[in-house]
Amino acid sequence: MKNTPKISIIIIHFFGIDYIIDCLGSVFKSDYPNFEVIVVFNGNKDSSYEIIKQKFPQVISVLNKKNLGFAKANNQGIKKSSGEVVFLLNDDIIIHPKLISVLVKELMSSADIGIVGPKIYYRDEPEKIWFAGGMINWVKQETYHLGRNVNDKNWQDNEKKVDFISGCALMIKKEIINKIGLLDEKFFAFYEDADWCQKAKKAGYKIIYVPFGGVWHHKSATAGKIFFGREKEKNYLWLALNYFWRDLQKEFRRHKNKFIFFNRYLPKRLKFVFFIKFIFILTPIFFWAIIYSIPKSIFKLALKKFNKN
Repeated sequence: MKNTPKISIIIIHFFGIDYIIDCLGSVFKSDYPNFEVIVVFNGNKDSSYEIIKQKFPQVISVLNKKNLGFAKANNQGIKKSSGEVVFLLNDDIIIHPKLISVLVKELMSSADIGIVGPKIYYRDEPEKIWFAGGMINWVKQETYHLGRNVNDKNWQDNEKKVDFISGCALMIKKEIINKIGLLDEKFFAFYEDADWCQKAKKAGYKIIYVPFGGVWHHKSATAGKIFFGREKEKNYLWLALNYFWRDLQKEFRRHKNKFIFFNRYLPKRLKFVFFIKFIFILTPIFFWAIIYSIPKSIFKLALKKFNKN
């Protein structure tokens, strides 16, 4: 490949027009000279498509009538891409102008490197870490973010080779995709990035975390859009039910996908313990979230909305 291979940046957009405008604005300030941007509009109910086409006419658009999920929508973008490198990017983040250049340099530094990703901060707390590499504890059957909620001044980056990179900002060589396949659409959302990374590792490629703090991620953008978005929705009961339904779907997918992921990759000696844990610990926790945790969070958000008004 060339020193400046063409990068296909793929952004999935569901809602939150303010977020994606900020995201695209930061992308087009990049100092990297050779990239295209593909935005997959994934079942949008607003005028995002028209607004983005007007503000960023250089964007390549894919328009879905309904939400097809993170994995399938990204696969649509990958199939439409023409770059030698694919960069998955969430629509609720902003990036540093040098980010793409830094990641590409690391990715192309060795034929053994298949996937790279950066350090990610919280957007509303710019020095607090959200992601500094992803690791998997196979014995405890847990995936976790290194550095989560730690101030960057107090964090020492020790890991370079990691188990997974967050799909929030994940860069992969197109040739690797051709070997291991697209994102597994069974996941819809959650664990699809960790699954992709495990496939790349099994194919002999390294997953590399780059300690360049060039991404700021907006935490809970979904909830924020529903309760505090630009549209001044007055039907609070509808808002609460809508948020409950979305959160229920999210927790169900997370629960289901965890089972699929660990059942797929766990060593045989650990599978029996995982099945017992899943049935008697993780599943009750899932039901507890439905009965108590999700309604409680909805109540707090609604109360905050009322107090603002």
